[in-house]
Amino acid sequence: MSSLGDFLGGQYGWLAIFGLIVAFTLLTILYYTKKDKYDPEPPGRLILAFVLGVVSVIPALLLSILGAIIVSFNGLLMTILVAPIMEETAKLWFVIYLSKSDAFDGPLDGLIYGAMVGAGFAAAENLLYATTAAVGQGITAGLTLTAIRSVTQVVGHPLYTGLAGIGVGEWKVGLESNKYNKIWRSMLFHGLWNLSANLATTVMVLVGLGTVIVVNVLFLRRELNRALKLDKEAYDRGYYTDKEERLRNKEAMMSEQVQQWRAAPPQPFQPSVVAQQPVPESATVPVSPPNFCKQCGTKRREGDLFCRNCGFKLL
Repeated sequence: MSSLGDFLGGQYGWLAIFGLIVAFTLLTILYYTKKDKYDPEPPGRLILAFVLGVVSVIPALLLSILGAIIVSFNGLLMTILVAPIMEETAKLWFVIYLSKSDAFDGPLDGLIYGAMVGAGFAAAENLLYATTAAVGQGITAGLTLTAIRSVTQVVGHPLYTGLAGIGVGEWKVGLESNKYNKIWRSMLFHGLWNLSANLATTVMVLVGLGTVIVVNVLFLRRELNRALKLDKEAYDRGYYTDKEERLRNKEAMMSEQVQQWRAAPPQPFQPSVVAQQPVPESATVPVSPPNFCKQCGTKRREGDLFCRNCGFKLL
């Protein structure tokens, strides 16, 4: 045992830290991506999501500094309030950016892309925490902290951002009116984790973290089952079979519009000489939602305010 401790505490300690981070990051990615059986996401988009998760550390840090100023650098408030709000907001911005792709089309996709962003954030954060602990307290302390954080990673940042991502996925298909509607869940779970890690005694910390882990696992299973059920219903309706045809039609339509625009001769600007007359209030006609989405052409169902395919606002 002493030789193993000397081995890890010496020049190979950093290698062990990197190995743990990489191994548990890959396990996290595999766990979430393997759930998408009917319409697997393009590998390039998943890699992009992970990279954006790493990048999201920067705006999260800047927002956290702003939040720390607001709460006068109160340690407890920064841990259980500022960090969850600012970090989850920063990560969700990148999930929303990813939702603009045609590949992102449902609650399960929201969970997966959110988990990939969260996995990237977790990997970067684990490396930062490990470096701080190793420089300040020694390589053994950095390795111990990395091991603890890596083991709990699946139900950490990937879960938090995945929960908010489900809301984005539901918004994309018209099941939610706002893409931020479920970010409160990621903030709540993140805050509970941080609160448990800052309890008064070691026993309380262990009990608190154990309880939170159990709750996180149960909630993850529930949300996964719900998202998988919706995904299977979409598959049974033939949604994914028709998806490729819709995308081809969309690309052809956009290509035709570009060609028409290029072929049209430029029109000189002619300012209007007719004064605009005010329209009487009685002459206004109430606007009703269109029958088809102007952005992707999907047929609107009764009561839809947002397109079920691309999330475009219909009214």
